[in-house]
Amino acid sequence: MSSPISTLARSSKRSTVLVLTLFALMGAGLTGFAAADGGSPVLSAPEALSTLQADFSGIKVGDRVKVTRVGGKGSLEGTVLELSDLSVKIKHKFGVQEIRKGDIASIEKFKTVAEQYEERAAKCKSPDDWCDLGDWAKGQNDSDLAEKAFREAIKLDTDFERARKALKEEKVDGEWLPFPEAQRRRGLELFEGDWKTPEEIAEIKKKRENKQSREKLKGREALALEYAGRPWGEIDPIETEHYIIHCNSTLEIAEYYADVMEALYEKYDSVFPPRVFPRNSTKKSEVWIHANHQQFMDWTFNGPGTGGFYMPATREVTAYHGSFGTTGSTEEVLAHEGTHQFQGLIFNNMWALPAWFIEGLAVYFGDGSKISRRKVEINEIPRDRLVGLKEAINNGTYCDIRTLLRIPQPSFGGFYYGHGWGVIYWCLWGEKMGAKNKGVGRPIMDDWLLKCREESKKEGWCDYPTMAKHFEDLIVQHSGKSLDEWEAEYKEWILSLPIEEIGKKRGNRWSSAPLKIEITKPVGWKWEKETELAGDEVVAAKGGGRQARRVSTYCWSNWNHADMNEEEASRRARSIFQNIDVGPEWTAEKIGGYDAFRASFKAKRVKRAETTRDENNNPTVNIETGEMLRYEIVFYGSYDKIFCNVFECDPELWDDNYKHFEKYLEDFKSDN
Repeated sequence: MSSPISTLARSSKRSTVLVLTLFALMGAGLTGFAAADGGSPVLSAPEALSTLQADFSGIKVGDRVKVTRVGGKGSLEGTVLELSDLSVKIKHKFGVQEIRKGDIASIEKFKTVAEQYEERAAKCKSPDDWCDLGDWAKGQNDSDLAEKAFREAIKLDTDFERARKALKEEKVDGEWLPFPEAQRRRGLELFEGDWKTPEEIAEIKKKRENKQSREKLKGREALALEYAGRPWGEIDPIETEHYIIHCNSTLEIAEYYADVMEALYEKYDSVFPPRVFPRNSTKKSEVWIHANHQQFMDWTFNGPGTGGFYMPATREVTAYHGSFGTTGSTEEVLAHEGTHQFQGLIFNNMWALPAWFIEGLAVYFGDGSKISRRKVEINEIPRDRLVGLKEAINNGTYCDIRTLLRIPQPSFGGFYYGHGWGVIYWCLWGEKMGAKNKGVGRPIMDDWLLKCREESKKEGWCDYPTMAKHFEDLIVQHSGKSLDEWEAEYKEWILSLPIEEIGKKRGNRWSSAPLKIEITKPVGWKWEKETELAGDEVVAAKGGGRQARRVSTYCWSNWNHADMNEEEASRRARSIFQNIDVGPEWTAEKIGGYDAFRASFKAKRVKRAETTRDENNNPTVNIETGEMLRYEIVFYGSYDKIFCNVFECDPELWDDNYKHFEKYLEDFKSDN
């Protein structure tokens, strides 16, 4: 029997064209041809072409069509923009596409859902008909047309339940209402996705608050154990590679600080390698950490302004477990005093070195580090030190480099610590932070360290004039500038350094991990600029319009872990306000499980307190206050912090704005 192809070959000229066409199609992937007596069906040429060629006879520009591609390559729906002998251009939801007709297996017109809806709507006679149409529209994912159909059903029968249920309406007291309104009419409220009675919601909140209180209480009990400590007679020291740690807090806390000290040593070691700075002792350094601040003060006779200290004679560091200042911590104190301890290992006589270098380097490692259990990151900017240094430059109390280099140890108070840090930071890391000292800062510090190493081999006190002149010469030698030119450029750089915020703003909320608080400002109010905040004020918001409306939060370290009382609240209040018109009279309450005290009075808020010094370094405190306003304040404290939330307002606007303060207090959160 002859094959189909050979039969076509003996036919007319027209058949020859078909044979060539079939060969072309086969080359494009058609493999379904076989002998007539084979297992596969035999297609004649006209039949083969009819299965591949789409019918475009009824298609015109503007039609909505569905196009199916040859070879199972998908389909698309859209509107015909252009139609030619060779191709069709379709506008679909992803854009415009031109497709060759030979690539189209089929093309069919179809009506839009809206067009089909109108055709079906014309046949609707009863409420059930309209509801059927509504169900059909829902199946087409057109909720608007579905609702339209159900509304038509209700026009025919107001109480037609099928339509009402489809519209999610319920009948309450003879009136059909949307489901949420019906639930509220029944006295229910939407709470976390469920409709509940106010009593049920109150019970859930109460249980949740009780659980949170128990969890907080558990955390506070753990803190209480840490701060209560253990008798020193029962303490076994923890020995590490380089330290002997004495800590009478819990064993877990003691082990943590042991890890911290070794992590710090590794960082000291990297900056002062043994090959250049050999250790003058193989004896392990000792660190004493008291369980709380009060014990530290009782045992060492230091006041609340001291976080720790280093004893050069014994090379011992003493500190305490707990917070120091607003954001300080034991880790920072250990890093600072641990620097002095390390300095004692590499410099034979620390008294022979100038105070700015000894303390500036301790701030560089201490305040300027991010510390975790087994990792320390240096070259961070110590926020509080930078704030103080910038303020000194801006208000004229800045200590110039010539004076700084010559201030002896007994007169070198905390005011100058930031100044010393700034010079060292400029040398060691300034190039990374935008200083114009490429290839200058590090050589200055390298030469200076070698000078300090040699100088520390001498006995006696520091020769301040000689050492100061040596550092000044290094600046001029390496920078190529006069000392005045260098200092002008240096101060400009200090002012350009970024100040890390204690917290972060996200919309109406401000949260702080170091302070463990979150506040929410009133809707429509503006955040206060950081430059307008007082010293202990951490966050504030003020309303639009008249400026005499403001809510704010103050924060202090609760260094002695004291419970809040009227005496403490009154003392703190007088640090914030001047010219208080009455007592104030305090009302006791509870906030977050802590004792809290509230008072209302008229006063002037301290906006800024600055300390200036005369030529003999004697300080004078200058206080700037605002106008006389009405205030309401709420104090409460935890083991670590004392907070004060403040509302200030023009007395005439008080009644209209007090609700904002109530909301501020309600939204105030603390993890302490």
